[in-house]
Amino acid sequence: MRTTSNGRRSLCGLGATIAAAMLLTACAGTAASPQSSASGAAEVTPVRVGITSSFNNATMNLAIDAGLGEKYGIDLERTTIAGAGSTNQVAALLAGDVDVAVGGTNTIVDAIAQGAPLQIIAGMAPLLFSVTVSNAAAERTGVDPDDDIEDRLLALKGMKIAVSPPGSTGNIVLSTMLESVGLDPATDVQLVPLNDLGAVPAGLIQGVYDASFAAIGTGDVAVASGDAVTWVSLPRGDMEDLEDYVGIVAYASKDFIAENPEIAAAVHSSLNDAQEMTVDDPEGVGEILKESVFAEMDGEVFAEAWQQAQDAYTVGSNFTEMNWDTFTALFDESSENDYAAIEYDDLVAEFARGR
Repeated sequence: MRTTSNGRRSLCGLGATIAAAMLLTACAGTAASPQSSASGAAEVTPVRVGITSSFNNATMNLAIDAGLGEKYGIDLERTTIAGAGSTNQVAALLAGDVDVAVGGTNTIVDAIAQGAPLQIIAGMAPLLFSVTVSNAAAERTGVDPDDDIEDRLLALKGMKIAVSPPGSTGNIVLSTMLESVGLDPATDVQLVPLNDLGAVPAGLIQGVYDASFAAIGTGDVAVASGDAVTWVSLPRGDMEDLEDYVGIVAYASKDFIAENPEIAAAVHSSLNDAQEMTVDDPEGVGEILKESVFAEMDGEVFAEAWQQAQDAYTVGSNFTEMNWDTFTALFDESSENDYAAIEYDDLVAEFARGR
């Protein structure tokens, strides 16, 4: 492990958020126990899920909207938590506002490394992010969107790039991508942290940013209007080094898992069904998602984003030892946290483990 000088791994804000939230954990509630109806039949147990309407979280949103938890005795209830990055979700979970949450793996692992009593209960997806570049900025580079990936990354030098805040998974992964071709994220580009990545399309169109790194469906708005191009797509497989990287996970507090082991396992099973459904019937899943969580998204934008996303999901919702080994190989050296010191069996709940 090494500590970088550019501050991108500085997690003081995350640490402060976690510390404040942990003070509330003692008085936080847990999922309600199964209720009995007048006839004595057990009803489903509500489980509050902290989530955003991102393609990264599509399989959890699918599990919620398709009612996939019901056969396991749970009712997954969506609690939308605004803000870029996953630190808000971590804070909400530790404060007891939600029972489980989904978020970027790097943010969750960093929180655990700093003492947050969390465990991963499911591996959900690779990081479904893309680099979008405005037409004007792309033309200045002399590089085409279908050129070699190294040339495309090197062409980002000097650009102003909108991205989620420092400490977020998106910020960390973009910095790692830039470093892979010898660029220094602190000096060779200008990273512009945004708490609301909804401002990205207008910023690209108006020339406020040269590029963005955000969940697919974000910069695609500017692509659909003809003002930008997709430069690098992680779900499309442009970054081979990230092929086995699971960038999105579901997690819960250790106390919640210990007190509600069957409920936590039921969430994992529900996600497992959602993953299989997405792989087996991407068209049908796309229709469900478009009608529910993405109802307000332009149809052309949704179609482009879903086309990138649908082949990236994998069957099964375990977070395996191979996934963890891939994570540490990618990020341990450049993190201020010692990932190698984290035991896999402590990181991942038993029902979500695998080789």
